[in-house]
Amino acid sequence: MNMKKSLLVVALLGAFVGAFDVATAQSNVTVYGTVDAGVAYDNGASKGGKKLSLESGQQSYSRVGFKGTEDLGRGLKALFLVEQGVQIDTGKSGYSTLGSNVSDLGNSGIFSSQAYIGLSSDLGAIKLGRQFSPLYEAHGEIDPFSNGFASNINNFFGADQVNFADYQRMSNAVIYNTADLQGFKGALAYGFGEVAGSVPAQSQVGVSLRYANGPVTVVYAYHHANNAQTLGPSNEAFSTHFIGAKYHFGLATLHAAFDQNKLGNSFKTQDYMVGVTVPFGANSIFANYTHKKDNVLSDANADQFGIGYTYSLSTRTNVYTSYNYVKNNTKSSINTDFAGRSVNTFQLGMRHMF
Repeated sequence: MNMKKSLLVVALLGAFVGAFDVATAQSNVTVYGTVDAGVAYDNGASKGGKKLSLESGQQSYSRVGFKGTEDLGRGLKALFLVEQGVQIDTGKSGYSTLGSNVSDLGNSGIFSSQAYIGLSSDLGAIKLGRQFSPLYEAHGEIDPFSNGFASNINNFFGADQVNFADYQRMSNAVIYNTADLQGFKGALAYGFGEVAGSVPAQSQVGVSLRYANGPVTVVYAYHHANNAQTLGPSNEAFSTHFIGAKYHFGLATLHAAFDQNKLGNSFKTQDYMVGVTVPFGANSIFANYTHKKDNVLSDANADQFGIGYTYSLSTRTNVYTSYNYVKNNTKSSINTDFAGRSVNTFQLGMRHMF
């Protein structure tokens, strides 16, 4: 099985290199980033009581990055990207893990947000390094909040007993993204566990398939993590299946999603989400309702309602506000600190992209 995975990686690289033609190299490098900060009011999120704070990355995580391509001829290009999160409220490095209850284990060091090198051609692109998982990108495709704000889909979807953050990005990963094939796109990812004596230990696998045609978009994604560090002493594997769709019908876009999560026999949940996005002029209003059903514990479900608003001051700068309400049943497993309590979150801020 391990030899097959290695041969697959070699074959993919060979397919790209086979298109190589020595030519005069033409390269370009782009500096880009997002600066996002705002005021947040939380009631119920902390046992200590109400909290008022300045937060970084409420709508989108703040970051600065460098990306570039080099034309190798005959449609083949070399590419790279290195990206570091920035905490605007403190000036420290790192990024906020929106929708998670603890920090991402990979959120440390220079360029911990993303760092990869790869090749692209008419066949698609293959990249090596730390990257977004196919599951996280599928969530962002369907979520009315685009993986941002306090109401983003990752609060419930794709989460094990502890958090979702460690599945947003994959370290030590090889990811292949297909080219667009008449509306179809796919992704295949493998993250090396790098544990001596056991190739499967700590490894991750991700798959996604997307179809977009006119007003319709449908996405399926699967993620499997072996012995992930955040899963506790049981070392059971975590897996999740996700399917989502959105339909644009002129004045608004409707969103819907479902997933099923499993951690051994101790954790089995299902999530349901419906949402809407209504843009008009420089304004946009978006909302969602999410329900988590626990199939192992009784009285452990949870519900979330969120609504947000953005106003574009320019093509790069906007202001925003959002409100999020979460109701947790007595034994809710989303976060044991929240069990049996309701959480209200209000956000107000500004974002600039460059």
